[in-house]
Amino acid sequence: MKKKIIQLALVGVILALAYIFTTNMRKPIEFNSAYEIRKAKVVERLKEIRALQQAYKSAKGVYTPSFDTLKVFYETGKMQTLRSVGSLDDSATQARTKVYEKLYEEQQKQIKARRPVKGELLVALVDMDDAEVEKRGLAVRKPIVDDVKSVVKVDTVLLSAKPNFNINELQYIPGVEVNGNVEKPEFIMDAKVKETISKIQVPLFAVFAPNEVFLKGLDRQEIANLSDEQIHRNNLGDEEKNTVIKEQKGELSAEERKSLAEEKKNWEHYPGLRVGSINNPNNDAGNWE
Repeated sequence: MKKKIIQLALVGVILALAYIFTTNMRKPIEFNSAYEIRKAKVVERLKEIRALQQAYKSAKGVYTPSFDTLKVFYETGKMQTLRSVGSLDDSATQARTKVYEKLYEEQQKQIKARRPVKGELLVALVDMDDAEVEKRGLAVRKPIVDDVKSVVKVDTVLLSAKPNFNINELQYIPGVEVNGNVEKPEFIMDAKVKETISKIQVPLFAVFAPNEVFLKGLDRQEIANLSDEQIHRNNLGDEEKNTVIKEQKGELSAEERKSLAEEKKNWEHYPGLRVGSINNPNNDAGNWE
């Protein structure tokens, strides 16, 4: 009887160990699957933000740290585009292209002659259409023009091909779900102008989605492991390493956590997803690319 009890106990221990082993093996697999799904959604949103920031810089000369400003720019702003229609060997097309180029240059001279608003470049408010060209007596035919600079409303060309794009969701990190409830945390966005050694003013921007934010609700230890792997790829000093350890142990004050979050934004290897850089120009690249 005693032997049977011991055998049953051993079977129970074996089953328990098997369960623990299987669970531990399954956790990383489940985490990686969920991570890739969330990452894809966040990366897509970061690309949308990057496209808007680049358009904004083309129009204004700088990036903006404000999602509200990007929203207003998307809904009411204008940007320069090129119309590439027609045949280059068509003499009428070539002539009309030159007319448009002349009008565009004239328009830009008038704009630049005004006083800039808060250091930002003014944007043309109108596009010289065919009626205006003919009204000025600069063209009498209506051939299709090739590669003509135009100024159009941002929302008619930028991201317009994406049926699910919603400018009102731009600042929110997508895909965050905790216990079946969808949450909408916001991205961290920063922008500044950095002066190089040669005294050149370089506009920079970056948008961040920390691991602990966009992966919230997933296994906490797996999130910590991912962040540790990314953090240790940086060349951190002893003091920074100790601060990171204290953060992981929950030993930092609110002010210290805030200070560390700002410091992480300057690290080459960010513990999360990031597009752009506020430290060095990187052609607005994302750290997933």
